Amino acid sequence: MKILLLFPPQEQIVSPGYMKTIQEGLGYLPPLGLLYLGTWINERTRHKAEVLDAYVREMSFDDVEAYVRRTKPDAVGITAMTYTLIDAVDAARVVKKVDASIPVILGGPHTSLFPKEAVGLPCIDYVVLGEGEVPLGQLLDRIEESGRLPGTGWRGEDGLPREGTCVEDLPAVLDKCTQKQKHRYFFQDLDDLPIPNRALTPYRMYSTVVSKRPPTTIMVSSRGCPYSCSFCYTAGGKKYRERTPSSVVDEMRASVALGIHEFLFFDETFTINKERIYQVCDAIIASGLDVLWDVRARVDCVDEPLLRRMKEAGCGRVQYGIESGTQRVMDILNKGTTLEQAREAIRLTRRVGLSTYADFMIGAPGESREEIMETLRFAQRLNLDYVHFSVTMPLPNTVLHRMGVRQGLITDETWRDFAKDPTTTFEVPYWTEVFTREQLDELVTYCIKRSYFRPRYVLQALRGVRSFGEFFRKARAGLKLAMMGL
Repeated sequence: MKILLLFPPQEQIVSPGYMKTIQEGLGYLPPLGLLYLGTWINERTRHKAEVLDAYVREMSFDDVEAYVRRTKPDAVGITAMTYTLIDAVDAARVVKKVDASIPVILGGPHTSLFPKEAVGLPCIDYVVLGEGEVPLGQLLDRIEESGRLPGTGWRGEDGLPREGTCVEDLPAVLDKCTQKQKHRYFFQDLDDLPIPNRALTPYRMYSTVVSKRPPTTIMVSSRGCPYSCSFCYTAGGKKYRERTPSSVVDEMRASVALGIHEFLFFDETFTINKERIYQVCDAIIASGLDVLWDVRARVDCVDEPLLRRMKEAGCGRVQYGIESGTQRVMDILNKGTTLEQAREAIRLTRRVGLSTYADFMIGAPGESREEIMETLRFAQRLNLDYVHFSVTMPLPNTVLHRMGVRQGLITDETWRDFAKDPTTTFEVPYWTEVFTREQLDELVTYCIKRSYFRPRYVLQALRGVRSFGEFFRKARAGLKLAMMGL
């Protein structure tokens, strides 16, 4: 079979108004999940896969329709996060408009959260749960037999959803699976995955506002996260799995051969296993590759020797999820870290010459205006190179969501109703115990502007600019930030 793996146009992303302003013009990154799937299908199965990133190509849904009509795929796979679900469903409708007999398969983190609702969506024939490489390949093998596998939901010939594993939550399904079946959900040996073929997409088109050596790509050296922050749904699962250093370097080498030298590691926490990171750094240094890379880390998982080795190996920036400037709120969010650890991590990161980036949240349970202002002051005192503020949101399948239900701030069906019927009128729920939505939007906008438009920060940012292209990207992003709230 010939399958088209589609990253749809992003025209109706479900996000707060202030985020839409920030997201515009920030750039594009490749759909790594689809690259893994496409490479797996092409190298490990008898089927053929093509990847269409309609977003980076700035295609409309009419353009997608014309593309499907022209290429005539035997099946179409569409990826979806919950916040991109509207566009995913619209893409499925486009496929069915071209040819109602084309099987449409929905995957991505959303289907594992809401499998029953996903397979009940219009124009969706199958869903794939968890890490989809193996179940997608096997589903394609049997799709014409109307068979089903653990990890897939399906419709019968009458178009109605069939009872099966898709109607249960993923953890419950996993409990009933054999070890062999679990392999279909989560890869145990990540080195067994082929290196994603970035030539499946227009890789030269990817870069972001913070890119220094575009084109930029993303990669992962591990999957999963063992921590339990109350606001986080761990898309990669709780079980932490690692790739070997040689595998990481092999992927970098393949990318450099294409002319890609800048990498963003999207590991949920890159530095969990310090010994492995030393080995990764040593392998990069030994390879002689000319690369620049960024990572996401916890403030309690770094030290000065490790940061120095990372810099020697080409690391340029570390992104930390600090979340708050008060210990009370950090404890509510179950970060498991302290303000002093945050200060020390940023101090050491700057000391070794790495760029710093930190994420903060406002509007956590019981958080007062003074606590929000203290978070802003804390972020300013850290003298960060980049900072991001967002409103605390009780996302599905999180501790925070369950807390919100118990307190009556949201209902247990808030997200599920959207998953059943994704509409543009849906508003992402906030934690409105203390402030209204409007007040939280005003507060987060204030924090962002106060962070980026201080004279000290502007001068610091200008000193760090290395090219006219970088200056232009940053200036454009700054103008968009300046327009927030107007």
